[in-house]
Amino acid sequence: MDRLASPQSYRQLARPAADVHFREALADLVGRETFDSLHRALATEGAVSLTGLLPPGLFDEFRQTYDAEMRAKGSRGSLHSYLNIVSSAPLLESPGLWETVAHPLQVVLIAYALGGPVKIVDLRAKDTYPVDVVARDNTLHLDNSPFLDEYKVVVTWTLGSARGPSGQGLTYVPHTNRLFRQCFVEPDGRVWSDEDACIFPSKERVDEVLLAQAGFLDTPDPLVVHLTDLDLPCHTMFAASRLVHHRYRTSAGAPRSAVMASFHRTDDSDERLGAVEAGSSSLQQFLAVGGSEEQFLAAVRQEMPAIEAALERVANGSRLIVDSRQHLLTGQAFEAWYARQCAGVTLNNLRARRLENTAARHELSVEQLVQRLQYDLQGPLNMPFYADMRETRRKRARIWLREMPPEAVQEVVESAYARSMDNVGTALAASPGGSIAGLCSLLLDLHLLLSRPGTGTGDAGSADGLAVDSLPSFIGDLKVTASWLDDSDTDSLITATAFAALGSALCAKWFGLGAEGEVIARRLLYTYRALVDETAETVS
Repeated sequence: MDRLASPQSYRQLARPAADVHFREALADLVGRETFDSLHRALATEGAVSLTGLLPPGLFDEFRQTYDAEMRAKGSRGSLHSYLNIVSSAPLLESPGLWETVAHPLQVVLIAYALGGPVKIVDLRAKDTYPVDVVARDNTLHLDNSPFLDEYKVVVTWTLGSARGPSGQGLTYVPHTNRLFRQCFVEPDGRVWSDEDACIFPSKERVDEVLLAQAGFLDTPDPLVVHLTDLDLPCHTMFAASRLVHHRYRTSAGAPRSAVMASFHRTDDSDERLGAVEAGSSSLQQFLAVGGSEEQFLAAVRQEMPAIEAALERVANGSRLIVDSRQHLLTGQAFEAWYARQCAGVTLNNLRARRLENTAARHELSVEQLVQRLQYDLQGPLNMPFYADMRETRRKRARIWLREMPPEAVQEVVESAYARSMDNVGTALAASPGGSIAGLCSLLLDLHLLLSRPGTGTGDAGSADGLAVDSLPSFIGDLKVTASWLDDSDTDSLITATAFAALGSALCAKWFGLGAEGEVIARRLLYTYRALVDETAETVS
């Protein structure tokens, strides 16, 4: 901590007395030796996993609702199928969902770790299928901002069953949660960081992680836990912003389903779940909307029978706790994992294989362009983090654009084409080409247009209103990202332009930007198409 450039900018370091007071109050309420052992394990290793937490019937009832909602509403993306659970009333109303991803024992352990009452700020579902790929979302990484602590609960199981995961497992590097990410301080005192500081996509960066871990080990070999081949669904709580982790995607094993909840202290950020009517118990409702420390402790008090029952099972030696030592990657398995991570991101190779026929053509149809966009939205995008946490305003839009289902992407593309199909050549000539300067210029124009007095407020109808509201902030931060781009980094330029094209089209539609907004959106889409055409030979 003494080596941090601006330790006072880290919220988790700024309130030791308040943290101690809350933890004492929570320990007095729970008051079990078993609870002490669990929170010490979470603090030391960075993760604790449980299986068999729910009665089989309750989980299977939830799982059937999950499967139906994913079939109906999942994004069916290039790498996975995603669903924002807040958009699914059947899931939000499912008792099994809340017991699965926010069991009272998990909630009190996370609250103790964070030193204060907690809320859920993100709740998502994701199905993944066997595939050999390292992409931006599943390379070794840390989540969220370095300036606050985020914990997650990730629950994984084999798709379409009540069995535990047998592939695509959560993988983490134990003990790395005991470190902090460095930040940057400008001469004028501004403190910031970026997403590239949170990922480890090369041999140099992977070795940096393992060397850092070595300082906490009494054995010469590195430790990497891969949670797979479990009989029952696996509920893992972990320090997502501090523990180096990823989803290990391989062609082995079965498809995996998962639900994920992100927890923050209630006083750490303005982020909210966006589901006012959620959950049935006082604790579940608190997690959705927040409240005071007194309200949180009162809600926990109501859940003590469930907490005590779970602690009793742990104390009696049940198989509730997963022994992470039984899931270490060793020998050839570790070497294969290490080689895969050191080889870096392989998304382009997967995209080229799956779009082989498309890549050979220089005149892309709308359907082919949509397919290409879905891959490029999963590419590298280095966005800023700020000490004042203002980047939280953009996060909904970032996720929403990245996970748009193909029919929604196609609607945007067809709309832009329809407005200019009779004058495609003129539209392309008016676009600034694939230059960084051109992208920055168009994003600046869009940002100024969104900031103009009298610009309408977002109106997305049935779409995620929080995501629409965050679009202007996303465009503002994307402008910063574009200014950081390097001419040699074509992948990042393509990804940034893909986000800009979709984001601008939705801004023009929902913020009433008129003809000026539509022109910017069309030019960005044609700029993206030109970049794809220029790089077709590279990826074919």
